[in-house]
Amino acid sequence: MADDVIRFSEPDVGEDEVAAAGRALLSGWITTGEECLALEAELAEFLGVDHVVAVSSCTAALEIAVAHLDLPRGSRIGIPTWTFVSTAMAAVHRGLVPVLLDVEADSMNLCPESLSAALHSSEGLDAVIAVHFAGIAVSETIHHLCSSAGVPLIEDAAHALGSTDFRGLVGGSGTAGCCYSFYATKNLTSAEGGAIATDDERLADFARSFRLHGLSKDAWARYRPDARTLDYDVVGDGLKANLPDVLAAVARVQLRRFNQMQTRRREIVTQYRRLLDNCPVRFVPAELNPNSADHLFVVILPHGADRAAIQADLKNRGIGTSVHFRPLHTFEWFATQGFGPGPSGLPVAGRLAERALSLPLHPRLSDSDVTRVCDALSTAIDSEHAA
Repeated sequence: MADDVIRFSEPDVGEDEVAAAGRALLSGWITTGEECLALEAELAEFLGVDHVVAVSSCTAALEIAVAHLDLPRGSRIGIPTWTFVSTAMAAVHRGLVPVLLDVEADSMNLCPESLSAALHSSEGLDAVIAVHFAGIAVSETIHHLCSSAGVPLIEDAAHALGSTDFRGLVGGSGTAGCCYSFYATKNLTSAEGGAIATDDERLADFARSFRLHGLSKDAWARYRPDARTLDYDVVGDGLKANLPDVLAAVARVQLRRFNQMQTRRREIVTQYRRLLDNCPVRFVPAELNPNSADHLFVVILPHGADRAAIQADLKNRGIGTSVHFRPLHTFEWFATQGFGPGPSGLPVAGRLAERALSLPLHPRLSDSDVTRVCDALSTAIDSEHAA
């Protein structure tokens, strides 16, 4: 890419990550082993939870959490329509029926009123997946509603490593698992990867087996130098979803640098809010959230603005943008499968679906980059209005 291009997302990796990957590659064991075990222990300590199980993606973590619920096929699982498709697919792959719920206008997180209506409808819900959108934890009310109804709550924390809520760091305490992503665009990256965090030993044991076809022992347990036996059994069904040591080694370096990278993200978010204060956009959330992981910086464009035209204008100026998210109910496949909205409908998501725009946010942005993005966005919006 040209030097003057501001990428929407750019991984903040350096020589330490390269060296860690190199050591793992030359260690004689490059798949799941000591590095993965060390990452799990370090993440558990960081999050303050009893167990972390590293997997190949957040999608895999979600599938594991859903599978552990052991719900009958056809069970109904509440999911915010404002999320990536993988959140719903984790339920679909286990034969469950996604019930699409609306979000709050301020945070784009799961709306308590929409959830309550679905929980108390004649069909009810058998489980819920809540998404901590853009690094902002869902409200405490969501937890209370699920608890009161006796419905398990899974946390999709793909955006939320480092987020805090009424429990402290978001990490699966009191829920049916908290699922993280280490994808290339995330605050901590290993290129691909994820993890499930929990205080539930049964879920952790299930996850370790499920991530490797339902086997009772992984390859490291069977073939490491001090292994006493090669015997193993199949204790259930499962996926191929383990995290290789090469990627775990990169993630361990990222975790050591995590607080530093988060500090830079907060500086960038603060600068965006200051420079765009007079621009006719609304921020998500409206006010700076001190507990956010600052994964995305999302603005809501003015009524009637042509988002595609604004994105094209910014692209022509060398600035990358994205959209988070196209709501699930707008995809043809979801409609054809009959995965519709809950009883309260989707008014907020429907109203904002064409107006949300994600601006570049990653630690490699300079202050001048942020200024350039803000100037370009303001100019693009002014040009759109003039047209």
